[in-house]
Amino acid sequence: MSPPPPPPRRSPAALMDEIVEEIFLRFPPDDPKRLLRCALVCKRWSRIASDPVFRRRFRELHRTAPMLGVFDNFDIYSFFTPICSFRPPCRNGTVIDARHGRILLHLRSTDWSKPHLDNAFVVWDPMTNGRRKLPLLPRSVRPRDWNAAVLCATAPSGACNHLDCCGGPFLVVLMATDRGRMFSYLYSSETGVWSEQASAPLPNYSIDLLPSALVGNALYFLSRYWKAILKYDLGTAKLSVIDMPPSYRFGALLTTEHGELGFATVVNSKLYLWSREAGSEEDVGWMESRVIELKTLFPAAAFTFFHGAVPSGSLYVVGFAEGADVIFVRRDYDLFTLDLNSLRATKVSNMIEYTLCPIFPYVNFYSPPVSITDVMDAVMCAHIGNGLDMSWTRSGCLKCLINTICSIID
Repeated sequence: MSPPPPPPRRSPAALMDEIVEEIFLRFPPDDPKRLLRCALVCKRWSRIASDPVFRRRFRELHRTAPMLGVFDNFDIYSFFTPICSFRPPCRNGTVIDARHGRILLHLRSTDWSKPHLDNAFVVWDPMTNGRRKLPLLPRSVRPRDWNAAVLCATAPSGACNHLDCCGGPFLVVLMATDRGRMFSYLYSSETGVWSEQASAPLPNYSIDLLPSALVGNALYFLSRYWKAILKYDLGTAKLSVIDMPPSYRFGALLTTEHGELGFATVVNSKLYLWSREAGSEEDVGWMESRVIELKTLFPAAAFTFFHGAVPSGSLYVVGFAEGADVIFVRRDYDLFTLDLNSLRATKVSNMIEYTLCPIFPYVNFYSPPVSITDVMDAVMCAHIGNGLDMSWTRSGCLKCLINTICSIID
């Protein structure tokens, strides 16, 4: 007599949604591919990972958004260098600013005879690929030098923690100098129009297209050639000028750990950090807050490089990641990050051109795609950036799509 058949195997009990969510919450925010992998397991997990309530809890638990990569410009285009597995969709335009999860793009033209501001600005959310094209400034506003910044609309009041405000209202501030004066324009996404804010005499000063700094209730812009900082007060719309630190060299504005205006520069092999009390009077000077010897942190090759038989290779500060306390240092074609807390230096990439172009860090929490269309968009962008085969987009082959997704998240 044959033995009775074995009892049917039972599938393991599915984890309750609450337990799955608690597990997802503990994934490190600087490793986005873990959430993406889980979101691709099944519809239920995808629903949990993309749920707005989960995203809010994830941000509130980790508090500090990770740096996902950096943007830099070449000619009229911008490029993204990833620091983790995140890859944004492809977009045209030059990056002017990055803050609160938004990117401010300028759609420049190859017609150099055309004034720059005849081209539009675009505020872009790389996480959702949402974009908003701004109206052109009035025809009378065609300054010689200008810069712009994007920020959350509630930043002046301090009512937002900026953990999840990318889809909310925003402001764009344009600072410009021309014919011995400086002036500012403000765009609000709630009104949809530009408005002139302030104007003040400013003989012989210019403004550079370098990263700005938001400190307290004010925006700061570099006037590198004239060794000055232009200040725009968001509350009063007042414009003023601040002198640079005494040992000025090419450097970057930053926000210190105490919420003060700061400046970072490299002199010889030392990184000098300066701070200025937030909200101080104009006659209050700078204080040297920290000096870091870089020879013990960077590889020896970072200080010696040869173009033919001529030694080169000076280090320059080219950017700062707000909220991440990371400074970007460049040596010729090499870009490094320096964590100010751990003092760990890491080489990020080789730059495209040998110029001191600014770096715009992208700091935000990753949100998994909520639909197969979003997944396909992310896959297409990653593959275009990596030069991989895109034949599945033409044939619609599901198997090729699955293989493509697996190659990205492995």
